[in-house]
Amino acid sequence: GKTYGLFVRGSGNEDTVTNIHTHGLHIPGHGNADDVTRTVSGSDVIIYEYHIPTYHMGGTHWYHAHWHHHSEQFVGGGAFGMLIVEDGSNVGTGVDAGVEAFLKNEKIFIASNHEDIYGPFVVNGVEGDLESYDFNSDEWYRLRILTVNLDPNTSSRTISFGDECQAYAIAHDGIFRFEVPARTAQNDFSIGDASRLDVAIRCASDSTISINDETVATIKAGQPSTKSVVPSPFKSSIEGQSWSSTRPDYLADLRDAITYYTYELKLDETNINQQTYSLEKPLCLGHSDVQYGSIYEWELRLSYHPLHLHIYPMQVVSENNECGENHEYGEFYDTITIRNEGMGRSRCKVRIAFVDVGGKTLMQCHLFKHGDQGAMAFFHVVGGPTQPDEPRVHECASGLCDEPVSIPLCSSGESLNT
Repeated sequence: GKTYGLFVRGSGNEDTVTNIHTHGLHIPGHGNADDVTRTVSGSDVIIYEYHIPTYHMGGTHWYHAHWHHHSEQFVGGGAFGMLIVEDGSNVGTGVDAGVEAFLKNEKIFIASNHEDIYGPFVVNGVEGDLESYDFNSDEWYRLRILTVNLDPNTSSRTISFGDECQAYAIAHDGIFRFEVPARTAQNDFSIGDASRLDVAIRCASDSTISINDETVATIKAGQPSTKSVVPSPFKSSIEGQSWSSTRPDYLADLRDAITYYTYELKLDETNINQQTYSLEKPLCLGHSDVQYGSIYEWELRLSYHPLHLHIYPMQVVSENNECGENHEYGEFYDTITIRNEGMGRSRCKVRIAFVDVGGKTLMQCHLFKHGDQGAMAFFHVVGGPTQPDEPRVHECASGLCDEPVSIPLCSSGESLNT
């Protein structure tokens, strides 16, 4: 693995406090790492230390500002972007030269409405015109998709490719499917807030990409490829032949696992389980902290509120479509958004392995306005490895910058700086 140091400088305004969150990474949420209670302002500079372990699955993630009460404001100002973890050398079983070439044959699609939350989505920041992609005809590409939504009244959307194209899902929220690609090609994909989707796509001729039936990008299909190694998402380049992704412990199949505890979560606009965001009161799952190394089953009652869990991906274990059309049984996601018309508060069941990383972490409604209003909660994973607080501050004009924030434990009332 590799360790990265990120130096973040304030805006120059002492009254503007912000920070950064790496959405989707399996790294600590405390110490000098991805802790959303960290702050920077004025001309101060703080240091984030991210260790990406060797076992971390490669994938499509993103980053955004995450200072409570101001996330919507800062993301609306453009404080977000895509973050990619490279695939590495052990992607899966059945990965041959064609698959390797395909995985590197990538295009980026970042759709946001941060300039006008009720207007059309803009792709890759191209305003006043449509983003345009140049494809070789009938060549397979890996399209990395991120949607960033600021509208608090909607949490899902449909991304559609024209009939000239063929597309298969290969990863959700930066996590490869167990079997890659999906068995069935699609032209329409439902995707929730804060989620990512990687698809394998090829087009026989010029086509379009739409969000909720509104065209947001065009595809220009040129001449066929002349590459010596033909990119293909399929094993042996035979359509329908899938390959199996390598699964680290935090993404192992939990469907037959013994669970430590079952817990129900209900999200609303201002709270989680009727508890609003607090630095003095963590969310106690079954009146206690989470034990490191345990497996939990959560029953989610979300309505249209997207639940994002920092650090630990969630595996969908409801077989009856109660997790909605955005999610497949058995696959992993870091954000669950239920989108089934007329379902009300469905009982979506997910399982989480609390491994590799300990300390405090956060869950939230990922409609930015709702998170800012209090639909967020810290909880502790106790007994696991901890992240150091230092190095933490690089430049500090006031002499007191980015002090660690302690959150009480459920079990004893004590506080941890983790």
